[in-house]
Parts: sequence; structure tokens; C-alpha cells
Amino acid sequence: MSVVLGLLQTFVVIALLTLDGGRMLAMGYRDIELVPGKQYKAQEVAELHNIVRKYMRYSTAATSFVELKSGWTSCGLACNSPDVQDVVLNYTWHVDIPLSDGLLAVHSKDKEIVVAWAGTHRYRALITDMSVLTLPYIPGAAMGVHGGFLDSVQGIIDNVQQHIERLIADYPDYMVIFTGHSKGGAEAALSALELVRKIEGIKSRVRVWTFGEPRLGDIEFAEFYNQQLGSVTYRVTSAADPVVAMPPNFLFNYCHHNLEIWLMNEAGDVYVSENRTACFEDPKASSSVDFYYRSILWHKNYLGLPPPDHAAALFSW
Repeated sequence: MSVVLGLLQTFVVIALLTLDGGRMLAMGYRDIELVPGKQYKAQEVAELHNIVRKYMRYSTAATSFVELKSGWTSCGLACNSPDVQDVVLNYTWHVDIPLSDGLLAVHSKDKEIVVAWAGTHRYRALITDMSVLTLPYIPGAAMGVHGGFLDSVQGIIDNVQQHIERLIADYPDYMVIFTGHSKGGAEAALSALELVRKIEGIKSRVRVWTFGEPRLGDIEFAEFYNQQLGSVTYRVTSAADPVVAMPPNFLFNYCHHNLEIWLMNEAGDVYVSENRTACFEDPKASSSVDFYYRSILWHKNYLGLPPPDHAAALFSW
């Protein structure tokens, strides 16, 4: 299928297209059709690059611990980009036990409510990352989730829910975007799933964009996630990012959920993974890279983001 450009709405809309598995990503005012199992040159997916950079800036803002009282522009270069201007912060959180940081913002220009979760930028977040023992996601159901990420999300999700319920009532035609990088990506995906189960009618408005997301749960959980949100989730991976290969598959049967968009190289060529309902990690995507060829530098490079001032920021406790 060829790339199709057309005028659409100002928010992101993602939908399954045809029975052959095609997907349409509406980015800003344009539609782009991407076919699972197909590779694209960078120049063919310029609009995809734009949306990746846009949501990476929100992810960076969350990891910069932007404060409500300081305003949106307090996170440095990421917040100063033209595509995230006129953003209004609604709620920020910085919780020590269980640890989580993030923000809730409204972008009227794009008609988006954005929930962004911070990545690993506090030393104690490493404890969260390493808490890989899976915990039951739904009592009585045979599916396990990364214990550290589950604790982080459940520790703040009620507060986030209250704010989102008010915002979706105030802005009935806005999409709700969940995003995050690294640990924040896992928490973004999990929080989206939590709120789809808690808030009636929100599912059709939810979209999930994650970057450098580690594996979130076991095979059964991945299948459950795919059934609920797999058609509106975009798990972006960068070339040889080692974090996306963790925790390893052999540990508690960890497996990724849909849908992987692999940034294959620094030029930004893209491979869109095969789309399956069951747990499936496409061997032609990022899993094709042997672990000893991976570098943490790729975890810090998603089309040039996070920006230099973020990369140089000191970790805090």
C-alpha cells in the first residue's frame, strides 16, 4: 500500500484499516497508512518522525520533573519546541513511595489531553526497574505484570483518574494520549490499561505512544493488553536499544505487547512489526539485534531526543 496523505482532524487518530492488517496513523492534519511487516525509508515517514519527536518531548518534560507552579516551559529545550507550544499543565506528581513522577497537560491546538510518565531519572527508580518479579494483574486471572511498574502506577492512578475524568468532561472532543520513555513508557501503557478499565467510554479516545519501553508483563498479560489496547498502542524502539530487551523473555515468561515501530538506524528508516493478537515479538524488528550489539546510547537517541540539556541533567534521589 502506498502512503496516503489527506486532511483530517487536529488530533491523533489511530485505527485498524483493512483485513490485511494495514494501520492508519493520523498525525496532526495528515493521514499516513503504515502496513505491518513493511519497511519504510525515512523520507516516506516524515510525519511519523514528527509525531515521535512530539511525544518524546512530553516524555522528556515528565522526566525533567516539570512542576505545576513553574509552568510548561520549565523543562528546557524539549518544552520550547514549536510543536508543543500553548501546552497548559493541569496536574503534576512526584511520589516517593511507591515512586512515580509525571504530568497531565492539555494541548488545545491539537485537541489532546496528555498523560506523560517520567523515565528512570531518580536513583531510587532503579529499584523500581529491578523489581522484575511479576504480580497478578487481575486477582484470580493467570497474568503477571512487572511488580515495580504495577506498584508505581497503582500508587497514583486514583489521583490521575480524578483529573482525567474532569478533563474529558470539559473537553469532550479531545483525545487522551498516554506517553513515556523507558520506565515511563511501561507506566504509560499500564496506566492507559488501568483507566480504560475504570472510566466508562474513554477507550475510543485513548492512544498510547511509548519509547524505549521495557517488557511490561508475561505472555498472558501481553495477550490481554493486545485485546484491550493493542490496536491503539505504538511501542517505538530505537535501533539497538538494550532496555527494550529487558527483562529477558526467559524470566517469568516476559513478552512485549503490540505494536512495535522500530527506528532501524540513525537516519530514521522504519520497520513496522507484524500485527498479531497473541504475544508476538517480530524477529525482523528490534529483537533481531543480538544483545551484545546493543548500546545504552540508542536508549538516549529517539530521533535526536531527549535533547542535550536533558541528557546532561543530574540524577536526583
